[in-house]
Amino acid sequence: MKILVFFFTLALIFSVQSQTSLVSKLDDGRYMLTNSGASYFAKLSLDCSEKAGPHYFYRALRAVGDKKGPMDLWPSFYGCYDWHSAVHNHWAMIKILKNYPSIPEASELNARLELSFNAENILKELEYLQTHEDGFFEFPYGQSWLLKVCDELIRWDNPTAKRWLKNLQPLADYIVMVHSNVWPSVNAVNMSGSHDSPAMGLSFAYDYAVSSNNSNLKKIISKASIKYYGKMTLAPLNSEPFEYDFMSAGLLVTDLMRKVLPTKKYLVWLKAFAPELFIPGKVSIPLKIVYMDKHDGYESHWDGFHLNRIWCLNGILKSLPADALSKEAKSEWVSAMNGMWDYAQESIGKGNYDIDHWLSTFSVFALIGYE
Repeated sequence: MKILVFFFTLALIFSVQSQTSLVSKLDDGRYMLTNSGASYFAKLSLDCSEKAGPHYFYRALRAVGDKKGPMDLWPSFYGCYDWHSAVHNHWAMIKILKNYPSIPEASELNARLELSFNAENILKELEYLQTHEDGFFEFPYGQSWLLKVCDELIRWDNPTAKRWLKNLQPLADYIVMVHSNVWPSVNAVNMSGSHDSPAMGLSFAYDYAVSSNNSNLKKIISKASIKYYGKMTLAPLNSEPFEYDFMSAGLLVTDLMRKVLPTKKYLVWLKAFAPELFIPGKVSIPLKIVYMDKHDGYESHWDGFHLNRIWCLNGILKSLPADALSKEAKSEWVSAMNGMWDYAQESIGKGNYDIDHWLSTFSVFALIGYE
């Protein structure tokens, strides 16, 4: 019995040390990904991106008698259970390789991206998007993640990245066309923290518009964002998540609006949209942590929800003037963000594919998406 207790204690200590080593702390107390953390998530993203099964295709998309598999339809983005998760795991691999080029997994990351971003493969991906769901396959969520992939490559001064971007350009151009046609025709949207989130789709499309110098797309996204959310006040952040949301509907809006509004106007807008974020002692109301006894299945959505909140809060901190938050309020933000991270990491990297196939990306974005 003593031996079993010893090994259990040793395993527990190792687990805590392993999780702790994923992050270090910045001067203001927020978490930052370490080299070992980058390796940890690189392995998770590499592993799932190379798995063609289990896959959503087999359960919901394959016709009776169809012997095709995910690789036949999506030669680049066939892993990670579904197309959008495969796409955003490629973003995670780019981000890690770009920011942590000396980790042991760097050569494997490069090889995986080289295969996925093969020009012929990307043209096959484009053909699928153009010919399925009336050309709106994975819009806005998955398509916007593809623009985020391209945005990351544009902002990487690296000849290989430029070649990958060139190969991806036909797919990006098609998605830009879809965004450019959709948003001018939509008068109003609902708040959502799921795949249909307009704020998330608009936000990543805007990033791409800026980095690619696409003034027309930038204008379309800005106009739509202000039309949908410019007069919105008192967001029900403390009531989130809604139903099966895996992101924060309200904070996704704050992440979008910080990009399309000038800094002073954004600060005024944000104080009307989420006033409690600025009041010491009340920050914990909208930023409460929703604890679940289990993390797998749909319950893993709450892990993603908290990681998404971290990335949105980091985005806000990037845009706010230094004196916009009191020292006390920011300390409460940091405490909430770190608590969200600690809770979400209880489920990741434990061998549950339902979790790892998407929460690896969300973890990376939470800490360094807006570094």
